[in-house]
Amino acid sequence: MRVLHIVAYFPPDRMGGVGEVVAHLHAELRGNGHVSHVFTTGTSADDPTVERVAASPSRFLLALARRAGRARNFELVHCHHGDALLMLLAMRALGIRTPVLATFHVGHRGMAAAHRPFVLSGLGAASSARRFSTGRAGFVYRIAVSRFHRFTDRCTRGLADAVSFISRSAARDVLGGDAGERARVIYNGVPESDPLPAQGNEIPLIELLYVGTDGPRKRVAALPFVLAAVRRDHPAAKLRIVGLEAGAAPDLAALFGELGLGDAVVFEGRHKSVDVERFYRAARVLVVPSIYEGLPMVILEALRCGLPCVATRVSGLPEVVEDGVNGFLVEPDRPELLAERCSRLLADRALRDRFSGEGRAVVASRFGVARQCDEYQALYAEILAGVAGAGDRG
Repeated sequence: MRVLHIVAYFPPDRMGGVGEVVAHLHAELRGNGHVSHVFTTGTSADDPTVERVAASPSRFLLALARRAGRARNFELVHCHHGDALLMLLAMRALGIRTPVLATFHVGHRGMAAAHRPFVLSGLGAASSARRFSTGRAGFVYRIAVSRFHRFTDRCTRGLADAVSFISRSAARDVLGGDAGERARVIYNGVPESDPLPAQGNEIPLIELLYVGTDGPRKRVAALPFVLAAVRRDHPAAKLRIVGLEAGAAPDLAALFGELGLGDAVVFEGRHKSVDVERFYRAARVLVVPSIYEGLPMVILEALRCGLPCVATRVSGLPEVVEDGVNGFLVEPDRPELLAERCSRLLADRALRDRFSGEGRAVVASRFGVARQCDEYQALYAEILAGVAGAGDRG
């Protein structure tokens, strides 16, 4: 098969997220003998099959539209979210009938709700509750962006020949309850773990790990309160943050300082995805405080490495983490609950080992990239045969 992928970003320009999913799928398809090509943004290109058609997302839509004619070179266009809308419209105007699969990783209605001002409660001695906000201008901007993406996603669904989702939660967010339950879901996958580079063993072991970006939906503001509560039971505990530099998150760094935790947190900054595995292997517990996610790769990567996770019971997380079996799930915006579960794991080596084994097993059985690729290849074949239905469009 000859498949063209449309994705707004791609590693190594940006860590995690949709780009990682497409990168794994792209590599697996090529390894299976198929032709796979990517249109994306960014400046670092060392693979001719990954074509950086624009330097920034703001230019991406128009850059794609100008390349609509190249869809004739492929049997199928696989777009991720609505970024390819102008390209799809141009394809239709040019009479190009190359089939289109649209895969949605999140629902932008839920994303918008996650950006509203929020309260972290149950903070113990630090405070009974704290209210956080990005400010009116930031909130209005994020709402506008979310509404724009909801519009492009909806139009893309209407133009696509078939639609799929990366979690059942994402399908329900986009299509609603009944339609979401019937929609095609293909879970993200991670490859088998590669051998660590030589320098991978040089990172000091640390108790808690956060991997990800900043932003209200990630709820990074909870991390200082989680660490403060954990240190009441484990005074030497430290937190490593991968994906953020202290200078790029001054409010977060200031909050650690306010709680007297400046020496207990390590900001590692941004790293290429291939380098992150060594941080998973140098931690005891992964903390995921998010209020909204699709199906985060960080969870799959950590479980693959045998790192137990303590996460919030939101979005697609319960579709991977089974509370008390391969990790812990707690209610969102309750840092003291995250801290209690982290402390329990730090105090119980046998429990960590059990979660570690169960986590590896669930990734191997349900979230491998080979399984993901097989399911997409089957869906591609259905679309090309005219079998895949439009009923998932909503």
